[in-house]
Amino acid sequence: MPLDNDTEETPDTRFENDLGEIMRRTGGTFVADGRGLLTAGALRGRRKVARRCATVLTGGVLTLAALGTAGLYITGGSGDDSASVADATPTRTHSSAPRDGASPTPGPSGGSGPKEDPTSFMRAHADQMIKLLEISLPVLPKGEFSKQRGTSNMGGPGAADASLVYDDSYGASLVSISARRVDPKDPKVRQSLKCPKATTGSVCKVGAFGEKNEQGHVGGGSAGVKVWKSTRISADGFLLQAVEYNAPSPTGTPTRNEPPLSPLQLDELAASVEGAFTKYGVMNAEAFTSPRPVQNSWEVFETLSGLVPAGYASAGLGGGGDEGYVIVRDKQTNTKTFLRVRLGHGTADGGRVVTRDEAGKHAGTVGWTAETVTAKGLRVTVTSYNAEYPHKPPVLSAPPFTKAQLSAIATDEVWQTLK
Repeated sequence: MPLDNDTEETPDTRFENDLGEIMRRTGGTFVADGRGLLTAGALRGRRKVARRCATVLTGGVLTLAALGTAGLYITGGSGDDSASVADATPTRTHSSAPRDGASPTPGPSGGSGPKEDPTSFMRAHADQMIKLLEISLPVLPKGEFSKQRGTSNMGGPGAADASLVYDDSYGASLVSISARRVDPKDPKVRQSLKCPKATTGSVCKVGAFGEKNEQGHVGGGSAGVKVWKSTRISADGFLLQAVEYNAPSPTGTPTRNEPPLSPLQLDELAASVEGAFTKYGVMNAEAFTSPRPVQNSWEVFETLSGLVPAGYASAGLGGGGDEGYVIVRDKQTNTKTFLRVRLGHGTADGGRVVTRDEAGKHAGTVGWTAETVTAKGLRVTVTSYNAEYPHKPPVLSAPPFTKAQLSAIATDEVWQTLK
């Protein structure tokens, strides 16, 4: 027999009582206008609660409790009967932001909150990695991309990567980038930045900022497809790598003497991958809205083209980053030979010029070189070959330009304005 102060429970009052109970249980965590919420919920729910009873009440208070623990909903005006409680904006009164003021760590679902360790979480789609690679490579008038491929990492321990065949009109080459989360203090990880034992035909250097640059051949040795790598570890816990070949695949036939990007450009490519990620392991939108391709060398080989001695004309230009070359044509014989300039860093020595002979990549192909360091510490190395390319058969018995002419090119004041 019911007590005097008991009233018969209806669907409407049950809805109100359930909401009130949820508010009392979670009041210590959230702050909300309980009475306003109750009133709004009752008014907005009266017309719909009857139709929902079969589903809402079957789940019991557990359904409502799930809503309550996910965040209380505060409605606006209470006169709009067409909206439901779930249509309102969820509001939390406590903050889950890190103490250092940074944004909350993204979780696997894309939301915020400390759901993942920021030192191990990573989210990168294959399409994003491919796009990043495309917008980072030098933009050339005749450049083409093909055979784009990528691998996603949406929270796992592996790497996100991308590769494509890059043809700058001087030969198709495979270029790739990759990124994965690591512990930058792990000795095994740090070991990846140390150069292995030197082998024939390979070069390995560690830069001032810890980046490792390798130049060698696929499978080792001193023949076959060339492969150049730039590897670095960021303070935020990323192992980043950029790799290029002088062929469209590691097992393909070389299309050029060297890979398309200079070591400096390859370093820049790895750095662009590093800059595309935030410390929380997600990709930075600014990396795509403001693309910054690795430095091209238009200025370098255009400058060299303007220094070609009289009697010769430019029949082709190329290069990348700190290197440029010109295919020079003898106006009388139409013979084409290769003229190259390489820029680097050095210690000024009063304008002294050093000359030497260089061996080409083909029997009988030789080069003559003149090298100097400008007052600003820019090393200028100019080489003339007796072939159209250093790896092709010779067309002359000796390079067309004398070492005195090459010295004049290397010491020209125009190089002072480049860096």
